Amino acid sequence: MGGDHLITDDETRNIAEGFLKGSPWLGDVTWGRDVFGPGSEYLRGFDGIVRDDVELSDEQRWSWTVGFSDPTGTPRSLSHERVLEGLKRIVYGELSNPEGWQALSIRQWFTEPTKERTGLQLSSADHSMICQYALYEKTVFSTGSEELFGKKLDLFESQRPDTEALGE
Repeated sequence: MGGDHLITDDETRNIAEGFLKGSPWLGDVTWGRDVFGPGSEYLRGFDGIVRDDVELSDEQRWSWTVGFSDPTGTPRSLSHERVLEGLKRIVYGELSNPEGWQALSIRQWFTEPTKERTGLQLSSADHSMICQYALYEKTVFSTGSEELFGKKLDLFESQRPDTEALGE
């Protein structure tokens, strides 16, 4: 990926914020910061935390991190790098047909040059899908995407008493 397509910290943080906002069942949300770049793993103490007064090299920079608990109480976390992993799994992975359709907007967004991409907004369902692929390598709960071609998806619409049968 060229320099004009780099996904920024702000973009990945926006994705994580959208995921958390649309997932009220996640608890104990705690935002923090972390170091990103070559050799950053050596800056962490035994507790895994980078001290605030640590000196960064020219290739390292501060980034964000967020910790939370899932509905089972299991601690989970996202960071810039984890969200990028979720994006890569969606963009370059083989997805089943329903997820493949939803991934079309994510794939298009991902391939846009930075200048154009920053003006585009992913949906909350896209945020959820990206973060779930980052955390679980698949979608494990509803992403809130119930629409197909701008219409709410109801495969039994013709059988509902309050709607007309299709083709009539």
